[in-house]
Amino acid sequence: MWQDRPIKPQNHSLNTDEQVFNEWYHQHWELLFRLACKKTGSAEDAYDLVHDLFADIWRSMPSLPDGQAVRSYLVACLYHKVFNYFRSKGLREKHYKNLEAFLAHQAVADPNYALIQQEQDQENIHQAIEKEITGMPEKMKRIFIRNYYHDQSIAEIAGELSLSRQTVKNQLHIAGKRLRRAIKQLAVQVFLWL
Repeated sequence: MWQDRPIKPQNHSLNTDEQVFNEWYHQHWELLFRLACKKTGSAEDAYDLVHDLFADIWRSMPSLPDGQAVRSYLVACLYHKVFNYFRSKGLREKHYKNLEAFLAHQAVADPNYALIQQEQDQENIHQAIEKEITGMPEKMKRIFIRNYYHDQSIAEIAGELSLSRQTVKNQLHIAGKRLRRAIKQLAVQVFLWL
């Protein structure tokens, strides 16, 4: 079977590396994605892990060891990524719990603190969202604003901007990911500041 052949052909060039990489990607992406989904329980995290795995493979293509089976090599690399994912996730959750305990203690010590802190947090989140929207590419920004601020449907936006519905959906999905990432970064910054 081709999956059991060595990782790289003996004579490799950029063109050969690209062909081998594309072959691995098309042959193994779905298996790796399913494994990552099963381990993480999150399709979004699984997609990111498999994407990162193939990005790492591409960067290290010329220095990959010869003589290993492709599937077992890729699965081993994926398990390493999943391990690091859970390690960093556990660390984040530990810090969030510490933050919650700290904030709960502050709220008990000063009854007005919780209200003031909540207002500050809402303002910081609002500013982070506005900053992220401002930084979006123009087409994405127009689509996002029409959908979330003007309550236009995907079909309405697609018709008015002469775009396909799938393009509008894709742009909204990417915009949502950007906003979630910005809010997560804000939460980490707030925790580190404390």
